[in-house]
Amino acid sequence: MQKIGPRDRVWGGTVGLVTSLTGIGAAHAQDGASSSGGRELQTVVVSGQRSSLDVLPANILDTPQTIDVVNSELIRQQGAATLADALKNVPGITLNAGEGGTHGDLVNLRGFSAGDDYFMDGLRDTGVYDRDTFDYEAVEIYKGPASTLFGRGSTGGVINQVLKSAKLTPVDDFALTGGTNSEVRMTADLDQPIADHAAARLNLMGQRNHTDGRPFALTQRWGAAPALGFGIDTATTVTLKYLHQQEDNMPDYGLPFIFDRPVPVPRDTFYGLPDDDRFKTRVDVITGRVQHLFNNNWSVSDTARYGNYWFLSRQTAAIDGSANCFPTATTSGYFPGAPLCASLAASAQVPVAANNPYFPAIGTPLDAIEVLRDRPSSSGTIRTAMNDLGITGRFSSGPLDHTLVFGLEYDDESADLTRYVNQDTVIAPVPVLAPDAFEPFPGTQTTVSQLPNTQTHTVGVYADDMITLGAHWRLTGAIRYDSFHAHYDQPLGKASHFDHTDDIWSPRAALVYKPNERLSTYFSYGTSFDPSAENLALSASNQALPPEKDRTFEVGMKADILQKALTVTAALFDTEMTNARISDPLQPTLQTLAGTERVQGLEIGVQGYLTERWEVLAGYTYLDSWAIGLAGPGIRGPIPNTAHNQGNLWTTYEFDHGLTLGTGFNYIGQRLAGTDTQFIPGVISVASVPGYVTWDALASYRLTHSLSLQLNGYNLTDRYYFMNSYFTRPNENHTVPGPGRTVLLTARLSL
Repeated sequence: MQKIGPRDRVWGGTVGLVTSLTGIGAAHAQDGASSSGGRELQTVVVSGQRSSLDVLPANILDTPQTIDVVNSELIRQQGAATLADALKNVPGITLNAGEGGTHGDLVNLRGFSAGDDYFMDGLRDTGVYDRDTFDYEAVEIYKGPASTLFGRGSTGGVINQVLKSAKLTPVDDFALTGGTNSEVRMTADLDQPIADHAAARLNLMGQRNHTDGRPFALTQRWGAAPALGFGIDTATTVTLKYLHQQEDNMPDYGLPFIFDRPVPVPRDTFYGLPDDDRFKTRVDVITGRVQHLFNNNWSVSDTARYGNYWFLSRQTAAIDGSANCFPTATTSGYFPGAPLCASLAASAQVPVAANNPYFPAIGTPLDAIEVLRDRPSSSGTIRTAMNDLGITGRFSSGPLDHTLVFGLEYDDESADLTRYVNQDTVIAPVPVLAPDAFEPFPGTQTTVSQLPNTQTHTVGVYADDMITLGAHWRLTGAIRYDSFHAHYDQPLGKASHFDHTDDIWSPRAALVYKPNERLSTYFSYGTSFDPSAENLALSASNQALPPEKDRTFEVGMKADILQKALTVTAALFDTEMTNARISDPLQPTLQTLAGTERVQGLEIGVQGYLTERWEVLAGYTYLDSWAIGLAGPGIRGPIPNTAHNQGNLWTTYEFDHGLTLGTGFNYIGQRLAGTDTQFIPGVISVASVPGYVTWDALASYRLTHSLSLQLNGYNLTDRYYFMNSYFTRPNENHTVPGPGRTVLLTARLSL
């Protein structure tokens, strides 16, 4: 058990190896025929790739921050059905497990939670759901604080989903997948021009699957995404996109921690109650965009969105009681050698409670430990309405060339939630080594405990000027002002009503040096802010606090080599939040901005083609993270769920006659799940999740010009590992095992 304290030495140099897999979404240029088999090869040019965002008008190679792009071709190769699957290609990202019944996509980015940092076509995607890739053109990950670009949040960065647009090139693509996890997945991508400069597109998806090694976990979802485009390839373009996605899943809350480690049980051990557990969502998002090019130098765009996100979450997890000693040797659950409260110092007495008799003391045999059932349950609807107006202009002032971006944003969000009374005290405990998935329980939670409603209104104004100084230097300066207002009502029981407004300025500056057109080096400085209501929730403990603020310094390089077929990137960064929210040591029911969180890191990446046929994507990141105040007042400890070391590799080779083989691995080192102050009174220990390596492989074969087969294998060594974790204290935590060995076969018809 690792001990930490206020004087523990943590490496403090500015270190980190960052992977900016800048060329993942490389543009595929003209095709050429091979000399054998008539197979078409793709000539890949990675330079000139641009971000999809208007606020970043330069090529990614020349943009002074780490940007990863996972394109649709890579998603197709790997059979990545969810955003979480696609993000395995991006070092510096770890998955989080939900708290209090929440589910959906939850990740840490560069050590900081990115729960409110999902975007879709440049506008915030606030909903609680598992995002499917069926309508993805690409996924862009912008690392580092950037409130100048995105408004609130973005401490570690943001994740932007680029949805497919209607285009003038017809598309008829169908895929059917089956697998060893009882998976059936069907997708369709249909695009048809409807006029000289207009087109319509429709993407469809349906999926049902279990999870290898987890007997009850079940995924069921479907989606439809129509899109229209008018004025394509003209000066004025109008696009309209609609996304509908529904899911009705049997969630997996995973396993509990015992003595600061995941309980050592077989992977198929299930602590849920499948007769009642459910996670349902219904997502409807409509986005419209108008762009007009006045000339080669000036343009204006306006993007508007309305989103409606409904969810219902009923999940069951294993929890301990809340004591670490027994009042007497005759107390229920007592075993020989267990500590008696009378033998401990009075200040350390935390006796067994009558309704939680199974908190395991250190040394308790596993076969003597029982756990209770934690049943958080909630439902609600999140609604969003937002608009982004942007103007981009290029002009000169003497010897200086300017690219100016000016914008005005409006964002209106609301969350109407219902929280139900937890049944954790009314279901009989079960042995931790042999839980009963069909144990009797009182039925679906129907007693409402809270009805919180949160509304936020944001107005943001920003300006970004990229100045070119001669052939080699570029200077960027940016500033943004946000007025963020939150209103919170909770009328049930002990009523709560809060209002809070934050007025924040966010600066950004960077310097780029280009020795030649294929190499870019940069230094950047960025900031971000995190208001108390950024996740659409306020409470009495934090409603009076100003936002958390942080800053990042980053230095890096990006280079195109091998005739621009391969991109190599590297960066060092240092992110620090000096006013993190922590519990007030003088008033434990309140929070104070007295904590510090810091992550120093290094990323490197390689992506592109080593030869005409051999493609590679590889990355590595090192994160050194620490915090003061999270584990206790003035105490220095880890930032949860942040791995020191993380790496990935994916490589494919295209043979003659339509055969492609590929393989790769994902590595995540040990992660510290959270701090524990209860098992041993007066001592702070660290709960952790072990590191792992998983190995995947691909084989695809084109049977005809239109029909191909693709075989994907995942976790081929059948490694028992843990994908994510959640840990607040020894009696409330969980970690979810990853799927066992899985094989999927996909037939694809492209007409």
